[in-house]
Amino acid sequence: MENIAELLAVLVAENESYTYVDKLGYAPSKDLALYYLREALRDFISLKNKPQSQWSSPKAFEEAGKIKMELVEREIESIERISSMKELREAVSLIAAKALSIASRLKG
Repeated sequence: MENIAELLAVLVAENESYTYVDKLGYAPSKDLALYYLREALRDFISLKNKPQSQWSSPKAFEEAGKIKMELVEREIESIERISSMKELREAVSLIAAKALSIASRLKG
């Protein structure tokens, strides 16, 4: 789930908003968790298409360039296969924690 965490961290660092991480971390169902991930993915793609001069965080821009979209998609597919709420909660909590950790590095 490292790639999803990196994607969310870039969004946090660049937008200075924890919305994506909060939504995912508190998603009450798998369907909502997947919806929030797809929402973040769309916003990330839009952000990634901006020229570097429009980014406020050079570190976030650099990190965004390293993220492989096919790996993000595979990780989302693995979340789709989760069957228990406990396992889903563990997965999204881990992603959220990693994203916050990475974001703090990108902001500084």
